Amino acid sequence: MMGFRMPTTAGALWLTTFVTLWSTAQAHEYREDFVPWNLNTNKDAGTNVLQYSTTRRGRAYTPSPQNWRELPFYTLLLDKFADGDPSNNDFFNTTFEHDQNEINMRFGGDVRGLRSRLDYIEGMGIKAIYIAGTLFLNMPWQADSYSALDFSLLDPHWGTIDDWVDFIDDIHSRGMYIMADFTVGTMADLIGFKGHLNSSTPFNLAEYDAVWKKPPYAPWGIDEYPDFKFVNERNQSCQLPTFWTDEGMIVDVPYDGCYASEFDQFGDMEAFGVHPDWQRQLSKFASVQDRLREWQSDVMAKIKVFSCLVIEALDIDGIRIDKATQVSLDALADWTTSTHACANSVGKHNFFIPGEVTGGDRFGSLYIGRGRTVTQRPPGFIAASQVTQGQNQFFLRDRQHIGLDAVAFHYSIYRSLCRFLGMDGNLQVAYDIDVNFVTAWNQMFVNNDFLNKETGILDPRHMYGVTNFDVFRWPALRNGTERNMLGLFISALVMPGIPLYYYGEEQGLYVLDNGASNYIFGRQSMPSSTAWKRHGCYILGSQQYFNFPLDKALTGCHDERNELDHFDPTSPPRRLISRFNHLRTVYPALQDGFNLVQWGNKTNFIALPGSNGTLTELGLWYVSRAALPSVQNFTGQHADQVYLLYTNENKTVNYSFDCKSDGWITSPYVSGTTLRNLFAPFETYDLQDSQSSFFNDSQPPYRGCLPSVTMEPLTFKALVPQEMWVPPRPMLTRFLPGHDSRIVTHDSSNDTTVRISLEFNVEMSCDGVTSAISLTTSSGSDLTPRIQDGSVTCGTVDGQGSTYLVGDVTSSWHWSAVLADVPDGIIEIKLTRPSNADETDTTHAVDHLLIRKGSPDNVMVFPGADYEKQANALVFENREYSYTHKAKGAQKLRYSWNYGKNYTQWADYEEVTHIPEDIIDNCEECFWPGQHIIFQYWADLSASTAHIVHVDRGYDLPRRVPQMLVRGPYNTWGYDKGVPSVMEHKKDGTWEIEIMAQWPSFVQVNVFAFDNYFYGDTDGDGVMERLPPNTVAPNYLNMSVPPQPHLAWALRINDETGHWELEPRGHSVVGAVMFVLLLAIPLLTAILAVLSFRWVFYGIRYNKWGVKPKEDSSHYFPIIGKDANLSTAQLQEKFRGWMKGPSQPSIIGWPEDEHKRRKVLIATLEYEIIDWKLKVKIGGLGVMSSLMGKAMSDVDLIWVVPKVKDLEYPPGDPAEPIEVIIFGESYLIEVETHTVDNITYVILESPVFRAQTKADPYPARMDDLSSAIFYSTWNQAIAATIRRYPVIDIYHINDYHGALAPIYLLPKVIPVCLSLHNAEFQGLWPLRTKEEMKEVCSAFNIPKDRCTKYVQFGNTFNLLHAAASFISVHQKSIGVAGVSDKYGKRSWARYPALWTLKHVDSLPNPDPSDIAALDEKSIDLAGIQVDQIAEAARPGLKQQAQEWAQLKQNPDADLFVFVGRWSKQKGVDLIADVMPSVLEKCPSVQLIAVGPVIDLYGRFAAVKLARLMEMYPGRVYSRPEFTALPPFLFSGADFALIPSRDEPFGLVAVEFGRKGALGVGSRLGGLGLMPGWWFPVESNSTTHMLSQLTKTIKLALASTQEERAILRARSAVQRFPVVEWRQKTEDLHRKSIVTSRQLAGDDAWKESDCQIPIAMTDLGSEDWTPVPQDDPVKPDWASSTAQSTRNSSSIETQNPSTIRHIPSHSSERSPLSTPRFLAADSRQSSGYHSDSDESLGRSRSVETSGVMTPSEEHSREPFGDFLSRANRQIARERRNIGDPFLESATTLQKPFLGRHSRFSSAESFASIMDEKSDSPLNQAMASFTDQDGEVSQAFIAKLQDLSVENSKGELSIERFLVKKEEAFFEKVKKEKISSAASILSSNRDSVWGDALSLSYDSRPTCEYFQHCDQFLTNF
Repeated sequence: MMGFRMPTTAGALWLTTFVTLWSTAQAHEYREDFVPWNLNTNKDAGTNVLQYSTTRRGRAYTPSPQNWRELPFYTLLLDKFADGDPSNNDFFNTTFEHDQNEINMRFGGDVRGLRSRLDYIEGMGIKAIYIAGTLFLNMPWQADSYSALDFSLLDPHWGTIDDWVDFIDDIHSRGMYIMADFTVGTMADLIGFKGHLNSSTPFNLAEYDAVWKKPPYAPWGIDEYPDFKFVNERNQSCQLPTFWTDEGMIVDVPYDGCYASEFDQFGDMEAFGVHPDWQRQLSKFASVQDRLREWQSDVMAKIKVFSCLVIEALDIDGIRIDKATQVSLDALADWTTSTHACANSVGKHNFFIPGEVTGGDRFGSLYIGRGRTVTQRPPGFIAASQVTQGQNQFFLRDRQHIGLDAVAFHYSIYRSLCRFLGMDGNLQVAYDIDVNFVTAWNQMFVNNDFLNKETGILDPRHMYGVTNFDVFRWPALRNGTERNMLGLFISALVMPGIPLYYYGEEQGLYVLDNGASNYIFGRQSMPSSTAWKRHGCYILGSQQYFNFPLDKALTGCHDERNELDHFDPTSPPRRLISRFNHLRTVYPALQDGFNLVQWGNKTNFIALPGSNGTLTELGLWYVSRAALPSVQNFTGQHADQVYLLYTNENKTVNYSFDCKSDGWITSPYVSGTTLRNLFAPFETYDLQDSQSSFFNDSQPPYRGCLPSVTMEPLTFKALVPQEMWVPPRPMLTRFLPGHDSRIVTHDSSNDTTVRISLEFNVEMSCDGVTSAISLTTSSGSDLTPRIQDGSVTCGTVDGQGSTYLVGDVTSSWHWSAVLADVPDGIIEIKLTRPSNADETDTTHAVDHLLIRKGSPDNVMVFPGADYEKQANALVFENREYSYTHKAKGAQKLRYSWNYGKNYTQWADYEEVTHIPEDIIDNCEECFWPGQHIIFQYWADLSASTAHIVHVDRGYDLPRRVPQMLVRGPYNTWGYDKGVPSVMEHKKDGTWEIEIMAQWPSFVQVNVFAFDNYFYGDTDGDGVMERLPPNTVAPNYLNMSVPPQPHLAWALRINDETGHWELEPRGHSVVGAVMFVLLLAIPLLTAILAVLSFRWVFYGIRYNKWGVKPKEDSSHYFPIIGKDANLSTAQLQEKFRGWMKGPSQPSIIGWPEDEHKRRKVLIATLEYEIIDWKLKVKIGGLGVMSSLMGKAMSDVDLIWVVPKVKDLEYPPGDPAEPIEVIIFGESYLIEVETHTVDNITYVILESPVFRAQTKADPYPARMDDLSSAIFYSTWNQAIAATIRRYPVIDIYHINDYHGALAPIYLLPKVIPVCLSLHNAEFQGLWPLRTKEEMKEVCSAFNIPKDRCTKYVQFGNTFNLLHAAASFISVHQKSIGVAGVSDKYGKRSWARYPALWTLKHVDSLPNPDPSDIAALDEKSIDLAGIQVDQIAEAARPGLKQQAQEWAQLKQNPDADLFVFVGRWSKQKGVDLIADVMPSVLEKCPSVQLIAVGPVIDLYGRFAAVKLARLMEMYPGRVYSRPEFTALPPFLFSGADFALIPSRDEPFGLVAVEFGRKGALGVGSRLGGLGLMPGWWFPVESNSTTHMLSQLTKTIKLALASTQEERAILRARSAVQRFPVVEWRQKTEDLHRKSIVTSRQLAGDDAWKESDCQIPIAMTDLGSEDWTPVPQDDPVKPDWASSTAQSTRNSSSIETQNPSTIRHIPSHSSERSPLSTPRFLAADSRQSSGYHSDSDESLGRSRSVETSGVMTPSEEHSREPFGDFLSRANRQIARERRNIGDPFLESATTLQKPFLGRHSRFSSAESFASIMDEKSDSPLNQAMASFTDQDGEVSQAFIAKLQDLSVENSKGELSIERFLVKKEEAFFEKVKKEKISSAASILSSNRDSVWGDALSLSYDSRPTCEYFQHCDQFLTNF
């Protein structure tokens, strides 16, 4: 069985290597795991690059060659050449490295593969190899390797250092040399510029701030350059280098300093287009290559070290500089000088450094040698040949600073070749040499410095080629191979210098790989691969060339040759190249001759249509090459000059002339010489006398004239005197059945013979050929191939079909034989230097030929057999899968079980592979039906892994992908789930989907999910391709408008070939008919739906029965009685089976320890200390907290509470103080404890908390600095308390206030649960900027990562979201509940901060007084009888209520009562708006409204109700204040008005109902459970609420007295038992604890964790830039419910990206409510009065004798002061209140009072406020409070005209206030614009800031209605 690696999730496709090495992303210390690829061997260097060094590891260095022109170069792309080690193809285990179907990913070539093919390269006369692309580490998919990440690490895809050393030693042993590629100026793409991360960055000398892009899949986690860094700070002393124009002049660049960075940050420069060279030298190249600031000395020092490391470690012989002229001139000279010195130090005294020069010769001349400007040129060719190193006037630089030795791939000559070979277009650049090759040579001889820096002699070494990896392949064009060979004739034999060949030229490769028409190139793999046939049909054309004459490239996808091996030694172009190289070794003039002379030409000029007037010269040229007199002296038999003829005519032309007349063809030889062509057919020519004397003395001998010559199209001739002629070497000319031929085996047992034939250009030794042959196979078979005895035959052949190129040799002799015992697989026939017939010469080559033999389903032979067609080939038995392979010839294999996302390690080939069951069956990401295995194979003879077999089990159709997903604009890129995106797998194996879109359109095709693994068709050839993840190329399937009459397309994809096609679908007529139907039917349906909707959603609910009793309540238990003190666990012993938690792995506490009492911690700002009789604002939250202590007697309750200002506390038991950290400083909180029964109070003493009052324990705001300090102190104190009480089983969070505490305990996880009492208030602070992020996190002492993960919601710091996130992450959303059955779901749907939760539970809302056991039998509500006694007493009670309120005594009146807080939430404004209409239309209606004014809505309601008292005397009573209420007010009223906009709990309805007042109000939260009339709140709009309330009142008034009596009777028996709440709470606790501990594992909170202190947040090292977050996604439940239960405007969900100022807490506050102020003197009526509805209800049961009548109260305090007291309640005057943090009183000089002190606490919290006066948290906008009374006065004035009509319109309270609020904020906006912000901010209402003066007179005037003076007496 094979070894394998298997990450647990799909997302781990690249994590195997990446995650484990993540910590190494920064500058490398020496690491042992990098040793195989690390050039640096100095372990002590650390991160100091200048200390890096290396060793040769005991091997000698190879000296440089003396003459580089002796060495023809062969350019290759290592990745595309040969795969010798398949294990490094996807070294980093990503899906973006190797893909056998794609040409834009890695093929897999490496050093071992290249080494195995050196015979092939050497065999055509190549003496030096240039590997294009750097050797260094690149991004995983960067096969071209020009984007280095680290210059000291070799790319592991190529091999190890040992692989490189062995390979280079092998090269040197053959007398060959190697040149590496290096990028001095450019690196990878890791840096972006702020503001331009997704776009090009315009060049700007001011530079841009840089950022790290942090690309995914970075190798070894290196997503920043370890050795170079950018700096975003300016260096004013910076000096830019000297820049030059393309005409060779110095540029004056104005600048003002630059960044002190190691990278240029001036912007981007596109790869194409005309741009100043100096800007290119400062710009990021093409937006994809970061540019080093090589002109800075410290940067250059590092680059010098890296280049020297390569030389010393690998023994390379030369370095080619990529984009050399984009390196600043002086810096390049500095680098080359240093690199030459390094090479000299190891004995390489002629180290070769050419560079890429793409511009004109004048600019390039500055870089060559010592450089030369126009004014420094010698006066002519002869003068240039005699220049010496001492003649400094001819050089730009001194002798020590040499630039480039030569130009690598001379682009000037290449452009001339393009024109010469018939290309049409703009092919020129400025200031370049001539297009005539002879003229061009003469010009560059003068312009360029050709002196060898070591020897001082003339040594031109320019490298000339016809194509490379950045330009097109000539064979792709018409007559392309002929053009290619003619161009090579020019570059190899005509131009003095070094020939530079490009791999594949010798095979006539022609497939073009590019995906854009402005950058055309061919990079086809040499070994067999189906990818280049798959993508072989090119259709893009060219932007540069006009009428680009494509030919073979158009049909390459149909050419079977493109999927064969291309190491064919019989290729005709390869033989011609071998002849070129051989001739250079024979004739010194062709190798070294500098004297290039044009003897004449027979040409004419034509104007091609796309060349803009530039003419193209066509015809015949005849030139010669020879030694340059006085400089060169060749000796030997072949030392004379060579006569070269070439033509670019695309037709055969016979040139015949009379040698005695003008126009004859001149030769360099004397008349009578017989010349012979060095190329086939090796014809001879006799030169005749001409009219020109050979010695120019008018005497014989005469110069030879060539009387006639016939030139075939695009051909050449090299003529030499007969005596100098040398024949071609013996060469292999043909092989049958053909190189890499595929032979089908029909019967593998008998079909083991193959007949072969070898043909040669000369007669060979038959026995010599036989003995030169060796046979090798990769099959691993027992058969050993051999030459069958007696089968060898030899003889002559006619040579037909052996070549297609003019000048190439043909076959003349053959050797044939039969190979026997040939197994299936790959067979290599190796031919080692066979000799000719007389054994005087050999082929001088070791040739390798391949044949493949096998069955049709053998993928090693037939790569198209990539799918296993045999059913059940994947066998499952004995708990494992097995597969029998058919890939004979493979040597290695691996497999993938998840469609290539992961593979096993490569292993030796085996007949049967066994796969463990769990690998496939436990695959979490394997979502597809059935099982699918991909097998991949490799053999060293194939040098390719492009052999794939897909095997299915449990799936009937052939598939190569698990699915296909389509995304595009038509489905909002996959986000529109309602539009189909999954393609259907059809029976024919194709995938199909119908798409209807707005045409034209485009899509992408994904496989696994909507991720960056997708397909498109970037080149438009109809075949999908996949691009690397960092590509900027658009990759889509483009879809045009469907043809008439069709409306849509069906997209069809063949996953075998990658072909895609569109089939039109739909019909316009059918569509029109359907349109009409769909137009009419929805209209009718909509009418019905609207009617149904209004009935269902807006209908008033008449609740006749109240709460339906539980059908089975046998599992609930009473609190009182004999079982009162039993825990639920004990009660389960009596009643098993209803609450059993999952088992725990270890016992920590309750519930797994059944003997332990549950210990619960709560922390509330509202509380009641029972025995001390202290209460702090006991509202709904406080009531429930108190109930938890009283009712849950089996629980040990730890209750954390703060001391407030206006209560005197008895002394408690002192405890150790608690330390909190705010802004990095420590402060102490004094602590006392007090125990009552099962409750332990932890009482906190701090000025932070003492700033609040018992009526107002919450800070005024929750978005400023003071509130942040308050809640930080509170939460840290809670977390510290948890540590003190081992073991707290669960922390029960109430609303947002203490939600942050569990996060301080991380990574230890304590179980928590969250009760939602009022989710409207969430605790929000801004996180819009990095300043705000740092300020808030520092205030709360929380690290940024935890803030981002748990607390950040949009751009806010959200405490409620913190609790929700914590529970979502650590408890799977278990543990969140609303305080009533409806409120949980309503909150979940309404508040996005909770959408991280999967669900929200509900707790029943109990009546604290209902502590009896549950009824054993359900109450029969239908059988309830009217309580006659109670009904008889009602008239008297109503009369008492009317007397109390001074209303008319009317027993038949319909008395409505509203008792509660006068606020927007309670809907008091709705009552004031609705009642004028009700009072006007129903004379029997009376109204009593009592309660404290809380906000502006309540204030304006009081004004309006006061007006109604005047308009309807004796029918309306309004009392906007605290007061004790008599019980008859409830029992005597008919209806209780409860029109709340939000009511989480709703006990007020229960209390009213039980006493006889039937509920009339809104059905939401805890309301609507009691008998009465309830309207749904489907919208918060004023119109809707007023309409619903009006309808509900009308329905209530329409009821009969009998109906009301029975409803009252049913109300009296309604139950809301505490016992049910208690047990559901225990349920909630149990599930929360069990889930938390299971998920946390070892991190579960234990007693041992209690001593871990809160860590201090590091304020200096964090990057405080906020992390953008996606918008929250509404849960499916919330989305569906929102649409099914309310309309779109019913509930306004919060926008997480914005913050509005809302007060800190409590249901009485609304967005329009005013901030609280600390009251100096809170006036109250006698006795204790709570401001909560629940307390109002409970305190209403006072004795009648204690009730004051209105007249009695008037005598003590005029009733008319209601508005004054309302204003004091809302905006209390603070002029005389001392701030405990700002006052200079000695008792408050220390931050904390009491027994403890600490040095770190020497500064008070007030000092924080002083220091943070400019804090971004102190910039909140003022609230709309009407503190000057202007709005109130305007409203009172308008009330004079109050009527039924305008009460709900113009004088509707909410509409009026909203309008005024808009005007207020518009005014604030204008004031801020006019620079008044400083004044406004100085008066902002921070509770710890300066007192806000309210000394102005805000009383409204009294001119409008009669009782106003009385009302405003004390205002």
